[in-house]
Amino acid sequence: MLAVQFPPDTIDLEVYGRFASEVRSDLPRRSRQSVVPRNEEKFDERQAQSSFEIRLEGPADLPRIMFESETRVEVVQLQPHRLTLNWREAIPGTSYPRYKALRKRFMALLGLLLAALDEVGQQHPVELAEVTYVNPIEFPGDDATDGVGKTHPDLANIINRFKKRSKTAFLPEAEDARLQARWRIPDKAGAPIGRLYLSVEPGLRPSRLKSPALTTPDVPPQALTPIYVVNLNARVMPGGNTVDRAMKALDVGHEWVVLGFEDLTTAEMHDHWGKRE
Repeated sequence: MLAVQFPPDTIDLEVYGRFASEVRSDLPRRSRQSVVPRNEEKFDERQAQSSFEIRLEGPADLPRIMFESETRVEVVQLQPHRLTLNWREAIPGTSYPRYKALRKRFMALLGLLLAALDEVGQQHPVELAEVTYVNPIEFPGDDATDGVGKTHPDLANIINRFKKRSKTAFLPEAEDARLQARWRIPDKAGAPIGRLYLSVEPGLRPSRLKSPALTTPDVPPQALTPIYVVNLNARVMPGGNTVDRAMKALDVGHEWVVLGFEDLTTAEMHDHWGKRE
């Protein structure tokens, strides 16, 4: 996912209409969604991570509009302070595009949005650039079990910040585990300009992808495979208000996400993925 954040209420109803008109041919599907809360944080201060937020929307508040391609693979989201580009595997076997292609597409979408804002005389400083990668990981090898069935693999097999369970340990294999961590992202002078967030959550993957884009009826999965979902989110402040500065901030976020994922995952997983030092 690639995204940029603007000040509150930067994008009004007229801009919604202009942007929707520009992307209609590529993204004909659209739906109304609840607004994603703004990211409010200071990178040069210690802050506790909030666990949840309750937000009440009034009848006059503009929604988040989700624009989708005909295949539902490309998803663009627009709300009063945010533009987001997502790409999902709606059809089995669909290859995820490389960052270079996503960057080019997002830059074009951002250009359309900024042009619409310029036409109505609205200033549009970019406050934050975001890059998010979601990686579902299944550990290869023997399945761990308990009295109920399959358990999630030892997270130490995937994330190298953990120590593997000793064979003489009293506690059995954990049913599952969770992990959250974050790191400040510095500029070349060492001043903090962003953060990298890591979240690891247990999940269950069906034996077959279920998707509304499929033309044949889905077959109910016979079994669910325990997996871990590794989410890396980089938030970076652009060093200015231009499109170029916003894209460079995305590049920094992308670098931290990619190198961070490589740094956090085990050599065992690198071998499984075919990565070599």
